[in-house]
Amino acid sequence: MKFLKIIKTIGRITLVLEKKCVGEDTFILLTGGEEHIGAVALGHYDKETDIANSSVISVAGHREEQIALEGARLISKETKKTTLFTAGIHLKNITLEEISEIEKACSAMIGECAKYIRDETKLNPKMA
Repeated sequence: MKFLKIIKTIGRITLVLEKKCVGEDTFILLTGGEEHIGAVALGHYDKETDIANSSVISVAGHREEQIALEGARLISKETKKTTLFTAGIHLKNITLEEISEIEKACSAMIGECAKYIRDETKLNPKMA
C-alpha cells in the first residue's frame, strides 16, 4: 500500500495519520488541530537482531515526542525498514482528559496503520 490515510475525531479535535512509501521506506505524518511539526522520530530495523530502534527530536515546549518515538519504532518493526514519523498536534485550552484521549487515539491509529501494513504484507510482501 503506497498511501494510507486514517482520520479520527475525538471531542474537539480531528486527528489525521497519513502514511506514504518513500522508495522502500515509510513516512508517517500525524497531525491534529493546529497542524505543525512538534516532533520527528526516525525508526530503524536491524535484521540481524530483529529489533527496531528509534530516536526523536522535538521542538522545545512540544509534547509529541513519545507519540513519534513509539510510532517510528512500531512501524519500523512492521515494515522491517526505515520509518520517519512526524507528529504535530495542538488544541487550545486542552484539558488533561483531552490529552489522555488524544494519546489513546494516536496509539490506536498507529496500531491500525501497523495492522494495514501487516495485512498488506501477508497478501503481497512487495506492496508494503
